[in-house]
Amino acid sequence: MKKLIILIILFATSSQLVSAQTCDCNPNGFNSFVFSYAKTNQTVRDGHQFSVKCKTPFTLNGGYKCIYSTKVCDVKLKAVIKNATGAAIKTYANFTFPLEYEFLNGGNYVLEITPVCGDKKCPSVKFYFGVSCEDVADCKCNKAGWDNIYASINNVSKQIKCGETIDLKVGQPFSLKGGYKCEGDCNAVLNAKLVNLSTGRVQNFPNFKMDG
Repeated sequence: MKKLIILIILFATSSQLVSAQTCDCNPNGFNSFVFSYAKTNQTVRDGHQFSVKCKTPFTLNGGYKCIYSTKVCDVKLKAVIKNATGAAIKTYANFTFPLEYEFLNGGNYVLEITPVCGDKKCPSVKFYFGVSCEDVADCKCNKAGWDNIYASINNVSKQIKCGETIDLKVGQPFSLKGGYKCEGDCNAVLNAKLVNLSTGRVQNFPNFKMDG
């Protein structure tokens, strides 16, 4: 009879020990996610689709807590970023929030974050990214200013300067030749405006050409 009592006590003690080491997935899942991009913040959920530009950093913050009874059980997070073909371009074996990242190339990507509580792999979350790359040409004003400008009147060409007055008769044709070169891999777009100083009438010439 005494042996039976001893066995029961040992069994009860062993059960309490196992219970103290319980580490389970959180039924409520992750904490709220906050996405920060281009100086704006928004709260997002699992499955959100983002539209971002390449070489533009963003931040994703969040959190996850495992369920435990007595002994603290910290979550272990794993994350991976995959491209449209499913190939992993970035892997985080020991992921921590916040995620700070920027895509270098355009395309479609998915970020998957998986929590692990003890030896249990918990349900993951996924976020989708559409990334566009707009290469903006380095285009600046020419420090040297305009090319030489020539006015042709009665088949006589004369170099003129900015602000110079040209004397013409009513109905007398004339032409201008010259141009402007931007600095960088881009072309200048010229817009001209002819103003009658007596009447104030304005005539606009979009995409003006100075080819004589």
